[in-house]
Amino acid sequence: MLNNVFKNWSGDLLGGIMTAVVALPVAMAFGVASGLGAAAGLYGAMCSGLFAALFGGTKGQQSGPTGPIAVIVATMLVANDGNLVIIFAATILGGFIQIAAGKFGWGELVRYLPYPVVSGFMTGIALIIILLHVNPLFGIKGSKQVLENISHFPNIASELNVAALAIGVLTFIIIYAMKLISKKLPASLIALLVASTVSVMMNLDIPRIGEIPSQLPIPSLPPITLSMLSAIIDGAATIALLGAIDSLLTSLIADKLLRSHHDSNKELVGQGIGMIAAGLMSGLAGAGSTTRTLANIDAGGRTPLSGVVYAAIIFMVIVGLGKVASVIPMSSLAAILIFLGIGIVDWRSLKDIPKAPRADVLVMMVVLFMTIFIDLISAVLLGMALASVLFVKKITDAQLSEFGSLDSISELGHLAEELPPDVMSETCVYTFDGPIFFGETKNVASVIKDAQNAKTLILNFEHAHFIDQSCCYYLEDLVDNLRKSDKLVISLGLDGEVRKRLEKMECRAVLDEAFQADKWKTVISRLKMNIKEKVD
Repeated sequence: MLNNVFKNWSGDLLGGIMTAVVALPVAMAFGVASGLGAAAGLYGAMCSGLFAALFGGTKGQQSGPTGPIAVIVATMLVANDGNLVIIFAATILGGFIQIAAGKFGWGELVRYLPYPVVSGFMTGIALIIILLHVNPLFGIKGSKQVLENISHFPNIASELNVAALAIGVLTFIIIYAMKLISKKLPASLIALLVASTVSVMMNLDIPRIGEIPSQLPIPSLPPITLSMLSAIIDGAATIALLGAIDSLLTSLIADKLLRSHHDSNKELVGQGIGMIAAGLMSGLAGAGSTTRTLANIDAGGRTPLSGVVYAAIIFMVIVGLGKVASVIPMSSLAAILIFLGIGIVDWRSLKDIPKAPRADVLVMMVVLFMTIFIDLISAVLLGMALASVLFVKKITDAQLSEFGSLDSISELGHLAEELPPDVMSETCVYTFDGPIFFGETKNVASVIKDAQNAKTLILNFEHAHFIDQSCCYYLEDLVDNLRKSDKLVISLGLDGEVRKRLEKMECRAVLDEAFQADKWKTVISRLKMNIKEKVD
């Protein structure tokens, strides 16, 4: 057992350190953004980072406060007049909901989320984060409501704190410069340290975080009353659902980087335990974080040990540097959050709006609008409902029945005899039948997982009728990664509406003419040529 834990100790140690370096400014920033304060962000990072790593099901993943969670909590605080009991009770209940979802095997459902829903949601979250922190960037006290912040924009010129704005701009410049020098540098932390030092040395009169308690709170259950139950249950469902989406989408990213396959249900259990611990410690709820996970994997972190190291460093910061952190300028944190928000925006999807199906664009824009101006749960639910209705319409409009001869099958049977048995066993065929839509990604992922030893994959599009945006992106990334792993991927019968859509979405890996075949005879010839090239 211990051998497994410490088998990658050097990579996990460095991964945990790098995660903590990246997470420190982000955790404090999201804590402030949520309205709970920087200390709550640190408590949440420590709890989520530790327990989600120990009990989760994703290799290399790191957790902590995220943008969606911060926005949810900020919205809940406004709706419940700043009642912290409701927030922490909802966090604890949300953790139990996630554990239950994992035990009931609901973790796989995230794979059925259409890409436009996810894209609209994430871009909406990003814009909320940016809009909420424009005023603090200028040294002006902000609100937790988007429309209220926007309505205050005309007053910025008369109320701005020039010194605070200068520190915020300095933070921006340092982050950008660090990114140009090396993406591996902890840009946000360096910017925060430099900006804070400059503001103290110049004795600037600007808004600051304020002192962070130098000891951990005693774990306790919030003293709830019956009148709070409705708000607690609503909040718990929102935190659990969006935290699960955030975590499991990050799990898919970790899988892609490490060519691994996470356990969605186990991951939900781990995230739920971390969320319960955060609620008991008066911390901000957390979820799987893309930035932390990328930092951990890039530094070599692979096992839960990196999560333990990350949590231990956060703990040491809390008990040792609380007073030091009190001088951090609010405008510097606002600059970091705006920079993070810009990074969360799904620029790929926005860039492809002119090329994407109109139905997908409609879903994305509806979810985006509702996320910003209505509420997050309604945005996701309406997006799912709208995507489903439009998909049913597409299915109804499509002519799925097909009549043809058996020439291709008999021809394949005859030609296959010319291939060596080992080539036959190492060649897998995935035949798309009918529409290729967002739910199909789960089936493809399952097949690829079961066929890890296959050296050749044939994607048969002969019976495919159309493809949606989700699958365009998924297939492009899949084919690109498989070819980088020295696997042969051949596209068979790629024509009609499917080809037109892939061309519009510029899916170059799938459309590579060097790996195209119009019939089975061409596929067999390509396999023979591949054998000959290896022999030569």
